[in-house]
Amino acid sequence: MRFRGANPVYSRMGDIYSDSDYVATYGGVTQKTGLLLAIISIVALYIGSTLNFDANFGMSIATIIVAPIIAIVMVILAHRNIQLAWIFSLVYATMEGIFLGFISALFAYLYGSEIITMALLATFGVLAGMLFLYSTGLIRVGNFFRKAMFSMLLGLIFASLILFLLFFLGGIESLTGSTLYFGIVVISVIVSSLYLLIDFDNITNLVDAGASKEYEWMLSLGLVVTIVWLYIELLRFIAIISGRRK
Repeated sequence: MRFRGANPVYSRMGDIYSDSDYVATYGGVTQKTGLLLAIISIVALYIGSTLNFDANFGMSIATIIVAPIIAIVMVILAHRNIQLAWIFSLVYATMEGIFLGFISALFAYLYGSEIITMALLATFGVLAGMLFLYSTGLIRVGNFFRKAMFSMLLGLIFASLILFLLFFLGGIESLTGSTLYFGIVVISVIVSSLYLLIDFDNITNLVDAGASKEYEWMLSLGLVVTIVWLYIELLRFIAIISGRRK
């Protein structure tokens, strides 16, 4: 059986059936997801607590550029080699922890440390809410839903690129640009939240299909990628709201 999901982590999965009892379980996916999130949290906390923007500006810039690139490469390698997915997933978590530690420290420096707490609470609140909606069947994930989410994701990417180019070329007023940016962030929060439903459905489909236990790392990585995306979007959203209140 060939499985294809909306999350790019799942897009190249080949045969998923296992002929043995060594199969993926919900418990295994949960444990691996928790492990990856723990690594991200520990690394981010360390980076955030030791980072000095004034003394290490050059290093900070290198961090924000190199770490996410390595993380993306790890995701690509993980879904190309299921046997080594656990290694790539752990490296991804480490690199993402470095990146999030920098981003969180920067936002805390600009808007106050409480913004991090608010973003974390909002992230896991949305995660719990989406899990409730999926488990109760209030929102069903079908082909139309997946295609719609993918189309919205592409639209967000193109809109963000166009807005960046307009800002860079000075072809847009500051007020108009800020309004458009806020709109993109709001839509990004919504889309990243709904993508959690696709992750839950991918997990359900693969576990119920009797996928090999090695796929637990793929499923966990896919979910963590979306959670990190959601956290960043919520961080940006809260930062905008905080800035407008001042």
